[in-house]
Amino acid sequence: MYKSALKRSNKRILTIVVIMVSFCLFGCTFDQVDELVIYHHTYEQFSPLEQKGHNIAFTTYHNAEERYFEFDGDRNLGRFERGGITQVIEGIIPHNYIRVQFDLYIHDKWEGNGLRGNGQDVFIFKIDNSTLHFSSIINTKCLDRNCEASQSFPNIIGQGTNPENAGINRADLLGVCHYKDESGGTKLIKIDQLFPHASKNLSINIAADIKESGSDLCLKSWSLDNLKVTTYTQKPR
Repeated sequence: MYKSALKRSNKRILTIVVIMVSFCLFGCTFDQVDELVIYHHTYEQFSPLEQKGHNIAFTTYHNAEERYFEFDGDRNLGRFERGGITQVIEGIIPHNYIRVQFDLYIHDKWEGNGLRGNGQDVFIFKIDNSTLHFSSIINTKCLDRNCEASQSFPNIIGQGTNPENAGINRADLLGVCHYKDESGGTKLIKIDQLFPHASKNLSINIAADIKESGSDLCLKSWSLDNLKVTTYTQKPR
């Protein structure tokens, strides 16, 4: 599982390198790619890092009040049930790609591909009008991929079925409520998406549609940490 996560990390790094090389191959009119972090929020403080020249417009919480949650030695944004957040960044300087990174924590008993027969527990991730994830996730506390349960993640629902823990970076974190203090009760997914983008405005939607979590979110919930946005810009010689 951990070797698989390392391979995915190396693949993302390779993707960035390929982009840089491509800038040169197609006419060699560019010899450098500038990288700039325009937004970074660890949720340890109430105010995010705001880079000069960019207006961090707002964060909207959908069906969930703003709250903070101590977990695994850090403060996360959450816990949430349905809905999520939309982060808008305006006035971005000219660029060619954006990279969005964040830590997604899946707490307690997510039920994947509709084990109750009434739909999936779904993670949602959108950049502007593009849906990158509408993906079911399951957690039965299984610590490897030799499990009977299935999910669509990291694929969008309908585009593939995968075993539990596919695309997961850590499956052995402690549960919060339904699986409280049990190993495997929480899963960590490190989302890292490189995306062609040139607009001066950016909208990031991170959300979920999970069923029957209970008023105290004990059966299932999710939280978010370390949201980071980076631009990559072709620099002329």
